[in-house]
Amino acid sequence: MRLTILGSGAACAGAGGNSSGYLVEDGGVRVLLDCGHGVASSLLALTQPAEIDHIFVSHMHADHFIDLLPLRFAVTKDMGGLPERRGCLHLPPGGRAALTQVLSAVSFPSDFLETVWNVREYQPGESYTLASGLQVRLAGGVHYIPGWAIRIDGSSSLTYTGDTAPSDAVCELAAGSDLLLAEATLDEPECGAVKGHLTASQAAELATSAQVGRLMLTHFWFDTDRQAVADQAAPHFQGPVLVASDGLVTEF
Repeated sequence: MRLTILGSGAACAGAGGNSSGYLVEDGGVRVLLDCGHGVASSLLALTQPAEIDHIFVSHMHADHFIDLLPLRFAVTKDMGGLPERRGCLHLPPGGRAALTQVLSAVSFPSDFLETVWNVREYQPGESYTLASGLQVRLAGGVHYIPGWAIRIDGSSSLTYTGDTAPSDAVCELAAGSDLLLAEATLDEPECGAVKGHLTASQAAELATSAQVGRLMLTHFWFDTDRQAVADQAAPHFQGPVLVASDGLVTEF
């Protein structure tokens, strides 16, 4: 299994960086997890976007989906779309309606994405069997809007937290994963009633509780000291701690 970091930034990434986007390749299948700002152009440097088999959007915040619009143009510049749809775009519950509003706001036709991809909404508790036997499962996290963690099992196993505060459901989903790709957005834990993100320490505690093999931290603000993030996580997880950066490729 190969993971390529297309974007490791939060809503405002660092200079020249991208927001959330992760390409997972296994058994000849290409799966894109999220598609935030800048991800489409970075993907063009690696592969033909028409070759992406599945796109999973973790939640409907712009830094996780907005580059679906340029990515669609990268598949075809024809506003009418393709004669046959290629691949599948998997949206969270309510994602189709949210995208329809975005498309209307930017004066694009409501079927702009559906003329290229098969578009569907996933539901709680669903699992998928993709080509080459890849298994995908999802679990709801804790975020300001409904958000989902995504697990892929194939030759290895990867769990991506999406955006979430500490969550028993995400921990259960990640149990035993070879790699946990975990957001580490915050410098300090959230203290209010509404929570939606992790610190690096909390991400490491999640990795320990889930007994994963390796931890990779991601989803950083433009001014994040990434070495400090790794240092914060290290005492809370005994396995390798990696820090995502745009363009990083990891095989596991």
